[in-house]
Amino acid sequence: MVFSASFPKAMQATPDGQPGNSLYYIRLQAAYALIGLVAMMLVSCVHPDTIARMSPRLLLATLALTAITLSNLNIVRASHGAARWLDFGPVSLQPSEFAKLALILFIAAKLAEGQLNAANFGRTTVRIGLATGLLVALLLLQKDQGMAILIGLIALMMAYLGHLRGRWLIVLSLLGIGVVVLGIYSEHYRMQRIMAYFDPLKYKTEWGWQILLMKTAIARGGLTGLGLGMCPEKFDYLPEAHTDAIFCVVASEAGLIGAVITLAAMGCIISRIVAIAVRASNNTGYFLAAGIAVMLAIQTLLNVAVATHLIPVTGLTLPFVSYGGSSLVTTLVAIGVVLSVQRHRDSVMQP
Repeated sequence: MVFSASFPKAMQATPDGQPGNSLYYIRLQAAYALIGLVAMMLVSCVHPDTIARMSPRLLLATLALTAITLSNLNIVRASHGAARWLDFGPVSLQPSEFAKLALILFIAAKLAEGQLNAANFGRTTVRIGLATGLLVALLLLQKDQGMAILIGLIALMMAYLGHLRGRWLIVLSLLGIGVVVLGIYSEHYRMQRIMAYFDPLKYKTEWGWQILLMKTAIARGGLTGLGLGMCPEKFDYLPEAHTDAIFCVVASEAGLIGAVITLAAMGCIISRIVAIAVRASNNTGYFLAAGIAVMLAIQTLLNVAVATHLIPVTGLTLPFVSYGGSSLVTTLVAIGVVLSVQRHRDSVMQP
């Protein structure tokens, strides 16, 4: 599906006049998949307790990389008015993807120390809140509200798993909603997206046209789809067809059947991760696996909700399916953490 969704864009001529190559994106995705699989196997050999102990340093490193994107260094690359990537020669990284996973590992490590309650409020709850708030602030400065919302939802759900209840859960939820509202009002284009969401036909020449194209692509697919490569909207009309909107291409070319199979496959993966979390040998393994299950579930739901016009447009990839090196490598490393929990579930690491 990455090849089918990306070859129209890949065939376009480069800025320096060189002819395009239809295999450009699929070759890169294959290379990232290979890197991710190797990283997954290596991470699976590391004990979950070691991963938890390393999480603060991993979080600091990824936060530092994310902060660098706000600088004027030559390695910073901007796209669509937002600087979210770092270029290291032929390799391009989106640090926020790695920071997302590092934050999950950090929260899991802190939750494993004890339930979120008044007894350990300063030691655990405040630290989790500060780490989450810092990453969300960096993402908002990057103008990446979609990732910021994802991070907030993941942290809130993990806090619930950590037995945060009552007024504190309500306060954090209201605080998160307030941040989202302020983020929307702080940028005019976000308000336009909200208005287009409620009436895409009225704004069909502005932000509404993306919503209409996504719905049209899905509707064309019907039950069995148009066939691989046959989605007409991806030919320079559907924005980010190979990344954020790839579910629309799946539904268009493989139909309702293909879309359901895709979601069912993701559901099977998430259910297996939940089963591994439940059978983990200690709290560390449980929260590590559960946090990754939460990440995959929420990100999948948000991506599909945007594609089907259930929520306003925001840029998030579909795990395992969308094109994107940082997204794919991060997701595979996360699976490596889950495999580590499974592999070491009968062993307890000595202090």
